[in-house]
Amino acid sequence: MTERPSIPGLILSGGGARAAYQVGVLKAVSQILEHPEQSPFRIVSGTSAGAINSCAVAEHSHRFNEGIKRLEQLWANLTPEQIYHTKLRQLSSNALRWIWNILRPASQLKKPLALLDNAPLRKLLTKAIRFDDIRENIDNGFLDAACITAYNYNTGDSVSFFQGIPDLVEWQRFRRFGKAEDLTLSHLMGSTAIPMIFPSEPINDIHFGDGSMRFLTPLSPTLHLGANKLFVVTVEPLRGEVDHNIKIPSIGDISGHLLDSIFIDSLESDIERMMRVNELMAHIPERDIVREQLTLKQVDTFIISPSIDPMELAGQYFKNLPRGLRFFFKRIGVDDENGESILSYLLFDKSFTNHLIELGYQDAMKQEHNILDFFNYQQTQQTDEPEQKDESEKKETPQQKKLSPQDL
Repeated sequence: MTERPSIPGLILSGGGARAAYQVGVLKAVSQILEHPEQSPFRIVSGTSAGAINSCAVAEHSHRFNEGIKRLEQLWANLTPEQIYHTKLRQLSSNALRWIWNILRPASQLKKPLALLDNAPLRKLLTKAIRFDDIRENIDNGFLDAACITAYNYNTGDSVSFFQGIPDLVEWQRFRRFGKAEDLTLSHLMGSTAIPMIFPSEPINDIHFGDGSMRFLTPLSPTLHLGANKLFVVTVEPLRGEVDHNIKIPSIGDISGHLLDSIFIDSLESDIERMMRVNELMAHIPERDIVREQLTLKQVDTFIISPSIDPMELAGQYFKNLPRGLRFFFKRIGVDDENGESILSYLLFDKSFTNHLIELGYQDAMKQEHNILDFFNYQQTQQTDEPEQKDESEKKETPQQKKLSPQDL
């Protein structure tokens, strides 16, 4: 039987400021693969803040190493003012407008409601992402497809907008669709529109919100687009529940748990399902007729997640935020000791993002041998004597691709 060619797909989850962790992982991948000119990923898919990173990777498929450097520079110098307006006057105006519109009929609403105004983000992404380069990379054979997922507020469906090679086809499943469309800034703004926090974005006269909402199968778009192995970077440790010692939950605590349910829970559930399918298929012999009749298939997957919860790091950087923003956050129960979960999503401060970049880099470098195995990569620099691999480096951890369903 002829072996199928390797088509690696990159999946980057949502997570607001936590997505800086993904940049550190990609930086390590570039180093481990000896700074390749061409991207090792044929298909890239992202949601919310992960969609920003995936678009940057797609844009630089023809010069991967340079693209990762530019992406790191973007996140390493980030400030809250580049994402949303932070002055107390603007924050108060948004809050008052929110309250005022609650008292009026919804039919009188003239523009989307949100606690924060993300107009600075639109300006930043206009300069940072060149969508024309994504089409050019596809046409020149450096990339098979790029995908951004957003949530349709009209129908309640998850829509994966993709741009790729001509033979890709759209798909339709329960509450989720794949739609072929040239990617634009509107798709990216829609995918990053965190519900209640950032305003929805119109795409073809339909308002869309954060792609992590109701995204029941985050791994599926990449498989639909032709990937046969998955490189998944999530922004939450894949482990059991953590006791946060909350007595009476504040608005900030509740909001943090809501964001966790949006950004994290669906991905963890989908990973668990995939692991169980892989476990099942591994027990069926290759030539067994039952295996041939099944529509299921085994997917080689590498999953990496933070070794330290970003929530545990966020509190120490609260004082770096602008004074007006600190005042606003404290009113909803968020400070350096409380509401760290929602803070970790909205803390677009360079001290915090640099910490996450370094964490992602170190976590991925510890997985060097597994990453090389995933890409079937042979290092070009060979020594006279064969390298003696340290068995301790091969020990499996919760961030490795051989994670079992019971570990989730």
